[in-house]
Amino acid sequence: MKKIKIGTKSLGKYFDLWFVGSLLFLILVGFYSVYSNSLNADNLANFNKHITYAFWGIILMIVVAFVPEDKIRNLSLPLYIFSILLLILVLFIGSTQFGTKGWLRIGSYSIQPAEFAKLSLILTSASFLSIPGVSLSNVRGLGILSLIFLIPILLIILQPDFGTSVVILAIFWGILFWAGLNLNFLLALIGIPFLTLFYLKGLPEFLLVLVLFGLVLVVANKREFATTIITIALSIVVALGSKELIHYLPEHQQKRIKAFVDPSYEPLKGSYNLVQSLLAVGSGGFLGKGPFSGTQTQLQYVYAQSSDFVFSIPAEEFGFVGSISIIIAFFILIRRTIKIGLETPSIFLKYAILSYSIMLIFHFAENVGMAIGIFPVMGIPLPFVSSGGSFFLVNCFLAGVVLNAHRRKFQFS
Repeated sequence: MKKIKIGTKSLGKYFDLWFVGSLLFLILVGFYSVYSNSLNADNLANFNKHITYAFWGIILMIVVAFVPEDKIRNLSLPLYIFSILLLILVLFIGSTQFGTKGWLRIGSYSIQPAEFAKLSLILTSASFLSIPGVSLSNVRGLGILSLIFLIPILLIILQPDFGTSVVILAIFWGILFWAGLNLNFLLALIGIPFLTLFYLKGLPEFLLVLVLFGLVLVVANKREFATTIITIALSIVVALGSKELIHYLPEHQQKRIKAFVDPSYEPLKGSYNLVQSLLAVGSGGFLGKGPFSGTQTQLQYVYAQSSDFVFSIPAEEFGFVGSISIIIAFFILIRRTIKIGLETPSIFLKYAILSYSIMLIFHFAENVGMAIGIFPVMGIPLPFVSSGGSFFLVNCFLAGVVLNAHRRKFQFS
């Protein structure tokens, strides 16, 4: 009888080991962070919920990794319709947290429909773009895709949940990018909000972002300086004009932007969480204060620390070494996601995975950025690390899609 050998090489046919390794590392960081944050609060209910969601999330990821591609694609439209219905329902019977009416209570648990909207949009847009003859180079294709995104965005804005709305816009931007739309236009869409925010921050910061934006455009345009100059000029004009739109944001969002511009603004109110997070991260030093020894963490000084500000926990207790380890893990995870997405022959899986990579990049950059004060606070969780069941399950499902595409390369070998 022929012996079946199970080793690194055979496992690699089913699971991308770098992808899975970085993902499991981040999940373990999340376990530690949520537990550390719950320890001195004498309430492990949040940690127990996190463990439960992680257990089911990992099972979900494994199941999705082995489900036939057409089953996932056929799920996209029903999931989209279901998420729209939940977004409507939450406006009437949802519970309110941090000024957002975005949660549906089920016993001691709660679900956040806006998170499932991210999943449904990624799958539905990928399914749409995989239809033969569909192209974003014509008005009809671009119009239908825009409508797919517009409906949930409007419903989420009504909650109001500005952070999730921006994430969905980032996913939409990512699909346009991977579909090959005009790069100058897409870069301007990114550059304008950054230029607006850092103009409010101060002239030195604004000039720094402007220079970086210009360098990116020069590389993208292959030294076509006229095109670069025109794009920069238009972006500056729109950015300086759009700063007035900030006054139309909800009050709590305006306070977050004011706290980003000036951390000393209302240090006991609007800027409190940012100040405490900066203290936590800054006091960690090189090696940190040690396990379960972070002052800001153990004394519960940072609100929503196990979710929105979770990065400040390992940063305080394991210092620069812990922080850079998390950053490296995300770099590997995102890099492998993009590589698998580009290599898959399936158009559906390609757009689903590459869209997910943009979501990962945005969540990672914004969560870490707001914890260290370089981006405004938007209530964006850190994938696989933050507590929060809906977001965790969505990430596990999409991670399963990535593994599904990886497995397809070897299924006939």
